[in-house]
Amino acid sequence: MFRNNDASVTAGWLVVALLLAAGCGQSEQPPRSGEAPSVTAVQPALQLAMIEVKTSQVPVTVEVTGQVTAVYQATLASRIQGTIDNLLVREGSVVRKGQTLLVLDNRDLQAELSRVTAELDNAKAHQTRMEDLYRKDAVSKQELENATRGLRVAEAARKAVLAQLSYTIVKAPFDGVITEKKVEIGELASPGQPLLKMEDPEQLRLEATVAESDVRVVSVGSPVPVVIDALGADPLKGKVSQILPAGDPQTHTFTMKVDLPRTSGLKSGMFGRLRLEKGMSTTLLLPKSAFIERGELASLFVVGSDRVARLRWVKIGRTLEQGVEVLSGVDAGERVIVDGAKGRDGALVQDMTAVASPPQAP
Repeated sequence: MFRNNDASVTAGWLVVALLLAAGCGQSEQPPRSGEAPSVTAVQPALQLAMIEVKTSQVPVTVEVTGQVTAVYQATLASRIQGTIDNLLVREGSVVRKGQTLLVLDNRDLQAELSRVTAELDNAKAHQTRMEDLYRKDAVSKQELENATRGLRVAEAARKAVLAQLSYTIVKAPFDGVITEKKVEIGELASPGQPLLKMEDPEQLRLEATVAESDVRVVSVGSPVPVVIDALGADPLKGKVSQILPAGDPQTHTFTMKVDLPRTSGLKSGMFGRLRLEKGMSTTLLLPKSAFIERGELASLFVVGSDRVARLRWVKIGRTLEQGVEVLSGVDAGERVIVDGAKGRDGALVQDMTAVASPPQAP
């Protein structure tokens, strides 16, 4: 009975051993005749254009921010107290020089004008009568002089009332457009109270504060490129019209005014940036396509003498017309992949720059 059990156990172990041997044989079959042993597949080399990092001479520029303002702008205020009787313009109204914009109630002044006019007539008649009597030796010279002075006083009084009447009519001092209306019909205007604001939209300039160390690089009449962000990246051809002689002692800055050409869409209040050239500097430049940017981080692929591409993080600076400035992370003489998006870290690279270039003429 025990021998039969031992025989059964022995047979079971033999079956397990045969199954294991069969599994191993299937997973580790010997290579067929004529086939090479299997090895890890070799990745083909990337065929990409490369460029050598070289130093370049680039201009040193300083960018200064400012605001577009009108060359001619005015705040129109009342010189006398009176109720606004008529308001002939609103925001955006185009006006001409001398055009009536606002009228104050002048009934009191009209009555005063009638009174002083009557007094002037009486003074003229009295002075004429005194002259006739003086020629007839009926009055003294002193009486004639008193009549003449009375006439002059009456004339001055009438001129004063006429001046007051003229202040009830607010006129445009130049051609322009109304930018702000601060009052309405029926309101009481007081002396010095702002009523309207206007400006000439055809003549605009950029006003910016420039550091005292940068003022010396420009002078009145110098051309300055100005970029208005609202109008695009193309700079306008500005010209320095004025540099205020006194600077701010707290910030050590000076106010610079740059006249701008007439440009469609340009309006006062827009944000602008002017560029000041401060000479030349030596730096490393690479095409923008060589960089892989991730937010504020930038990287590129450097290819060494072993033709292997390696990802390297770099610090970039200004974006110029010639390329992007590299501040650190790569040295002159190294080669990088022109199109960084096609690179792969650790991959072999075949330089296709010479292949892609046209043959040189003999």
